[in-house]
Amino acid sequence: MSETLRFVDEDPRVRRLNAAKARSKSEGGEHVVYWCQMQRRPKDNAALAYAIEEANRLGVPCVVYEAIRPDYPYASDRLHAFVLEGIADMRAGLEARGVGYAFFLPRNKSDSRGVLKKLAARAALIVTDDYPTFVVATHLEKAAEIVDCALVAVDDCAVLPMALFPHEEYAARTIRPKVLRAQAEWLRPLHEPKVKLAAKARLEWPFDPLPANADLAALLASCTIDHDVTPVTDEFPGGAKAAHARLSGFVRRKLSGYIVDRNEPSRDGTSHLSPYLHWGMISARAVALAVDEAGRDDGVREQADSFLEQLLVRRGVAFNFARHNPQHTAYAGIPDWAKKTLAEHAHDERPELVTFDAMERAETPDPLWNAAQRELLRRGIIQNYPRMLWGKIPMLWSSPEEAHRRVTVLNDKYALDGRDPDGYTNIAWCFGKHDRPWPERAIYGKVRTMTSRSAMSKLDFDDYLAQR
Repeated sequence: MSETLRFVDEDPRVRRLNAAKARSKSEGGEHVVYWCQMQRRPKDNAALAYAIEEANRLGVPCVVYEAIRPDYPYASDRLHAFVLEGIADMRAGLEARGVGYAFFLPRNKSDSRGVLKKLAARAALIVTDDYPTFVVATHLEKAAEIVDCALVAVDDCAVLPMALFPHEEYAARTIRPKVLRAQAEWLRPLHEPKVKLAAKARLEWPFDPLPANADLAALLASCTIDHDVTPVTDEFPGGAKAAHARLSGFVRRKLSGYIVDRNEPSRDGTSHLSPYLHWGMISARAVALAVDEAGRDDGVREQADSFLEQLLVRRGVAFNFARHNPQHTAYAGIPDWAKKTLAEHAHDERPELVTFDAMERAETPDPLWNAAQRELLRRGIIQNYPRMLWGKIPMLWSSPEEAHRRVTVLNDKYALDGRDPDGYTNIAWCFGKHDRPWPERAIYGKVRTMTSRSAMSKLDFDDYLAQR
């Protein structure tokens, strides 16, 4: 475990997005730009490490360009605030390494036009994050068309590179042995290259960088985003420091009871690291290494292995689904057998038809579903077991296609960890993805059935319901 993870020739994490070569200094390449889209942390970041290594090789500084646009779907005070709170950690961590940094906050759609092309005009190379879903995948395609310098995407999503699994996996059981075989090679600390040529203290940027210590409330108010979806930063402050503090607290206080507590709604036994993993404020690698290290103590190995199953195998199959299935965000992405059986039961009588507005307001006939929705509205997360029910039950209130659409919209709009392969895969699982056919029942057909009545007979929901 002492050997660090370095880049090698034909590294599976590195994907070249265009045919251009890196510019030398004599050709106008002033610096290497790391365009930070998803891995918003100043160290333990493979894309940043690659950018620094390339800058050292080319004899130029490395600079980081980070931004959040106001025109991505479901842009809101909640999502903007979480990202903006992480700026201080990014600025301090990068400047300490000799890496230049600027955060761009366009207030409206027109503000961000042309920025990347202007950055590319002076760049030797642009390095960015590889990511298989939501707006990032589209950004990469468009950037490859407009950037005239070399453009490279680096995968640092799920410990093991997505390229190791070149085809869509059928289920966790098919990817698990492949993960276990490759785990030792990839579950190692990242090599952190030292900067050879520090960036200038004052750099010229094709935008006005956000100043340090800017007022968060004022910044949010200045952006054309959804102000009704409010921040939850009191409980979930953004940033790398908050992420590592949460990891440390989980390992110390919760890991020893993880197997039982993760599914007990009233015990709050999960790590709540998913928002930080989604926004890249902590790496899946750092989380896995910390849990694996803790698992060496007597009595904790089984708990650690159970957590690593979620982080390495389940997260791995989620990113595999997003990378290889173009319909992973839609009902069309669920298995054919599931679509067939749900179609056969699409006209079964529903106990009640519920509108999307009633669902969004948590005013449905199901008190447990309402509690889960209120948790999403107020905290930006849903506890592990209620989240499965939250995704399953809407099939009782509408067609399966409409139910899938509704929970996807609610997840993307309100969840701090929404718009993510894990979230899309969790929703798809509720409709049969990565699962098997079960005994046939009304409405659900052969898709696994879950009900609030059954759940409440098995688990303690009293405190969960009382707190929400």
